[in-house]
Formats: sequence, C-alpha cells, structure tokens
Amino acid sequence: MKKITNVDVLRYCVFFIFIGRAYQFMFFGAPFRAFFWDESLLSPVIENVFGISWYDYSTSLEVNYWIEALTKACGAVLFISGITALLWDKIQNIFFKRGILKIGIVILLILTFLIFKSKNFRLLEVFEMLIQLSLPIALILSFKIHPRHISLFLKIAISLTFIAHGLYAMGIPFRPGHFIDMTIGITGLNEDQSKIFLTVAGALDIVAAVLIYFKRTVRVGLLYIFIWGLLTALARVVYGFNMSFALDSIHNSLYSTIYRLPHGLIAFAVFLLIFSSLKNKNTPDYET
Repeated sequence: MKKITNVDVLRYCVFFIFIGRAYQFMFFGAPFRAFFWDESLLSPVIENVFGISWYDYSTSLEVNYWIEALTKACGAVLFISGITALLWDKIQNIFFKRGILKIGIVILLILTFLIFKSKNFRLLEVFEMLIQLSLPIALILSFKIHPRHISLFLKIAISLTFIAHGLYAMGIPFRPGHFIDMTIGITGLNEDQSKIFLTVAGALDIVAAVLIYFKRTVRVGLLYIFIWGLLTALARVVYGFNMSFALDSIHNSLYSTIYRLPHGLIAFAVFLLIFSSLKNKNTPDYET
C-alpha cells in the first residue's frame, strides 16, 4: 500500500478547492456583477468611451449573457485545474500542470478581490480566503522549496484564516447572521446559547492559530484545526439538508462543503511536511 505523502494531501486539497469553486461557478455563479455592475466605477467608461447609457448597459441581456459566459468559462478552467491537481503525479509535462494551476490561482485571486469588494472591503474576508489561495501555490512549489518553508507558508495561511474566522465567531467586528443560524439549526441551541458557543469556538480558533508555531503545542493545534476545519465544512451541507428535497438541498450546499474541506485537511498536510523535514537528519529542527 502506497504511503501517503505531503504532496498527496496537497493535491487532494487543491482538487477539492478547485472542484468546489468550479461547482459554484457552473451552477450558482460568481460575484462578477460586483465589478461589472458597479456604476460608480464603470459608468464613466461605459458612457464616455462606449457612448452607452448606464441604464442600457445595466439592463442589457447581451451584457448579462457575457457575464454568464465568463463565469462558466472560469468554472471550466477551475474544473480542469482540479483534475490536473488530482492527476499531478501522472502528468509528466511540468510546464502544463503548473501553468494550469497558475491560471486557476489567478481566478481565485480575482474571486477574492470580488468578495472583498462585495463585502465593503473588509480585510478579514481576504484572510478567510488565504488557505484556498495558499494550497495551490504550495503544490506548485512542493518540488522547489524545502518542506519546512512550505510548512511555515501554510501555517501563516492557517493562522490568518482561523483568526479571521474566530474574530467573526466572537462578534468582532460583528457576528455574521448565518453563523448563528447554522449553530441553531445544527445544535438546537437558542440564540443566546449559540452566541456563547460561537464566542468559545472563535476563541479556540485563535488559540489554535497560535499553538501551531510552537514545537510543544503544534500537534495539539493541528489536531484541533483538522477536526474543527472538517466539522465546519460538513456543517454547510448538514445545515442545508432538507429531507423533503434531499437531492436539491444537497446540491445547493455541497459546493461550499467541498471547497472548505481543505480548511481541515491542510493540518494533515502541515503535519506531514514537518515530519518529512525532521526526518532528514541534516535538517535542523526549525520549530520554535
């Protein structure tokens, strides 16, 4: 039986990220309209350069068609990127597979900016995307960079993502309504109890984000991130499930579970990276 390596976990993580986002783009769209329908940003260009009134542009079926086509095209590229990551070891052409992943990363960067913009430029929204952005980069660099450097790179992404998530759960600067709705729907707690639960969970997220930097506590921090990351990913499909419309309800929420699975699996990847680094006797222990 083949031994699981850090590269195996990385490629599975990248597969889930790209396939989940492709699923989203193909069936549920992407926030491209946050840019293309931004009147304050684009109306001077549309009206002065193209000579089209903003009303005609914003209500044009042709414009809407091209936005939909762009979304589907990006979804197709993300799907190809996901399959490329899954078959990473079987694809011999290094330039092809790295090129495809780089295009996928660019689409994720654009998505991150669009989410950032649509959420009133809140920096925490960018931090929450860092795990999804960092894993494809780590896979591309896995044969160029020493495991300890990739491990540190992923730890930083984990920390910022979990700190952002933890702050939101604690209500800093505010607590997203769907956090409370999901907690109530899954646990059966009332609203006040759910807020307490989320505050504790948020605090634990931040503690775990710190523990992974210390040799004595790194395993505890990674174990928490592994378990809690998978549970919060699965919570999306569990909360959205409706027995009366089982298939439709799974379809409506499955994509958000798929691309969040790496939020837990990344801890396993970091653990293997640390192990592979320490196994080399010529490599000093870089943990502090």
